[in-house]
Amino acid sequence: MEKLAIVRAIVEIGILWYLFYRIMQFLEGTRAFYVIRGIVILAVFFILSNWLGLYTLNWLLSKVFGISILVFVILFQPELRQGLARLGQSPFWGRFALDRKEIERVARDITIAVTRLAEKKIGALIAIQKSIGLKGYSDSGIKLDAIVSPELLETIFYPGSPLHDGGVIIKEDRIVASACLFPLTDSERHPDIRGTRHRAGIGISEETDALCIIVSEEMGTISWAINGHLKMAVTPEELYRFLIKNMASDSFSWTDMFKFFFRFKGRRNEAK
Repeated sequence: MEKLAIVRAIVEIGILWYLFYRIMQFLEGTRAFYVIRGIVILAVFFILSNWLGLYTLNWLLSKVFGISILVFVILFQPELRQGLARLGQSPFWGRFALDRKEIERVARDITIAVTRLAEKKIGALIAIQKSIGLKGYSDSGIKLDAIVSPELLETIFYPGSPLHDGGVIIKEDRIVASACLFPLTDSERHPDIRGTRHRAGIGISEETDALCIIVSEEMGTISWAINGHLKMAVTPEELYRFLIKNMASDSFSWTDMFKFFFRFKGRRNEAK
């Protein structure tokens, strides 16, 4: 019986550990992430004050916790809604229906198109759908439902084209829509980002789990955004490897979970 109780305790701890990790991962890069970290720190002080018999501090912290829960729910409704939307998706299975060869072809075609656009300093914004649907954003644009190809992507973003404003949404091997409106980030982690395309790329990656590629028409550089992280000035080779890695594999990793909890300085750039 004692062994069974130990096993149950281990299972419960594992489940709680995993759920807490997923919640923090979903909210990472948003304002709510830092509030939760602050609440965890307060919880540690609360436990210590109770253990050390600091009754005044313990009473004060208990009152703060009671109020903070209500304030948190009111102030961070968007973040909580996004987290619940992601939590409803299965983390154990790959999220692309394409086989390896098709993924490589799509990644290659996107890389070729983006490289040509960057060389010509033509701005571009591309979101690649994963598990969370982008229908709300595709409805704001013009429906295409066309096979991904470098020529088509270049044509869409060519200056003067009626489709070049806004972003393109890709699902599997098809261009779903163009001229789509993406949400602009209001994250304080990117104070130097002024360009609308980059802010929109970060914004869509915060709201969903989409991969976003941005081409700057001013600098002619390529960037990507994922989970609210922005990686700027990448090479075509880096972009291709990034697409292959993130389109082909999106399963749960115990290694990633432990890295998440045991990084002490800043937030790890998952877009490497």
